[in-house]
Amino acid sequence: MTLAADDSVRTILAFRNGSIGNTMVAVPALRALKRRHPGARLVVVVDPVGRELLAELDIVDRLIVYDRKGRHRGLSGWLALVMELRREKPSHAILFKRFFRNQLLAFLSGAGVRAGFVSRKRARLLNRTIDYREGTSITRLNLELAALLGADPSDTTSFLPLSSGDRDRAQALLSEQGLETKRYLVGHYGGLSTNPSFLPPAAFRRHLEENALTDEPILLVGAGARELEWAAAISKDNPRVHCLLDQPVRVTAALIESARFFVGMNSGPAHLAAAVGTPALILFRPGSGAAAEVAKWRPESPTAEARIVPLPELRVG
Repeated sequence: MTLAADDSVRTILAFRNGSIGNTMVAVPALRALKRRHPGARLVVVVDPVGRELLAELDIVDRLIVYDRKGRHRGLSGWLALVMELRREKPSHAILFKRFFRNQLLAFLSGAGVRAGFVSRKRARLLNRTIDYREGTSITRLNLELAALLGADPSDTTSFLPLSSGDRDRAQALLSEQGLETKRYLVGHYGGLSTNPSFLPPAAFRRHLEENALTDEPILLVGAGARELEWAAAISKDNPRVHCLLDQPVRVTAALIESARFFVGMNSGPAHLAAAVGTPALILFRPGSGAAAEVAKWRPESPTAEARIVPLPELRVG
């Protein structure tokens, strides 16, 4: 469906609250919307991590943080968010996440056109919809959704602009570790929505070593207590493995950008690697749904290789 006139689209309210990977797979659709409607304001509702990720994205006119655990907690906080959205006077809303609360927020914002996914045959408050199809690239699904607002869905490439400050901070950290640009491999074990139990740390370490050049340093990135513990296990008694965890997400992206190669789980940092153009090997859990999971989450990048971990590795301690 193509809109009759660009001037009918004044402000687009986009809902993309979610993790790093969920945010990155919506960026091509946001770009497509801005290309189609350059005169419209593009306002994006994000989680705190989304605000940090998209801070340098010049196609976005405003980021509104939906802070459910902070200032938008409870009924009064939720109503304050509704009023903030209404002040934007959106003509259109697009929902990249299948949450009913987002449908309700879009409806209460006053947007006359509300586009989103039909999930379990339900889309009560939407008036432009497409089916959500498991086993289909989520990047392409998001672009199909943007096409309901007239956008061209053909450009699937991801991108993440980094500031000079992001890169300077990354270079300072690399210098502290004695590492040089494009002369190290970066790895990530874990993930917010990926349980790495299918691949023990010792087996993951072998994937790192198999993809590293001779004597090439290995840098582990990540965040949180669990990933710090796993990184310690992977780097134990191995002086070539360095750890730089709990860095700001854009600094982590700059560390990945400076690496020669990335090896990691199907998680947020893998999508960062695709967005900054670093060649990547992305490891997926084996099983009956593995092929569909790869089709859905493999980044749309020619330099990203998806590999389903062979079953024998599950038994390696």
